[in-house]
Amino acid sequence: PDFERDSDVGGLAPTFVYDSRDNIFTPVSGTYIEATAWFCDQALGGDNDFQHVQVVVLQYVPLASKWFLGLRADGTASFGDEPFYALPYISLRGVAAMRYQGEQVAQLETELRWQFWKRFSLLGFAGYGGAWNDFERVENSQTVFSGGTGFRYELAREYGIHAGIDVGFS
Repeated sequence: PDFERDSDVGGLAPTFVYDSRDNIFTPVSGTYIEATAWFCDQALGGDNDFQHVQVVVLQYVPLASKWFLGLRADGTASFGDEPFYALPYISLRGVAAMRYQGEQVAQLETELRWQFWKRFSLLGFAGYGGAWNDFERVENSQTVFSGGTGFRYELAREYGIHAGIDVGFS
């Protein structure tokens, strides 16, 4: 097919957000829900006409005095003439970005964090995602498992800001 170097995407993306988390940096309890619908069209300055819908749900639960559980569910679907670089893709820790793309993507991830000593914590995480191109042919999907571990240090107690590093695999 003909190759064009220039590509413009123009559109509107209304978003609904519900957030009851106790902290936006490193939450230990609460819910976050975000639903976004992109409407991209040539009339709005883009080269392609397509739609993109995404719903993200995060849930944080304190399990014990120093144990915290985080859950994530994410689903995305695209419709129309979407350029390849704007297709939904599996976005999990330990999975190469944009490696698993499709018109529809669903993913689940969980994280367990243990605040083991003063400002230090360890965590483990696992995830599963799938990408496919036709709602009626999900058996042709690409799927991937991921997992790993991480370390966190609490930089600012007053704000609940933790920094750290994760090592993941898939």
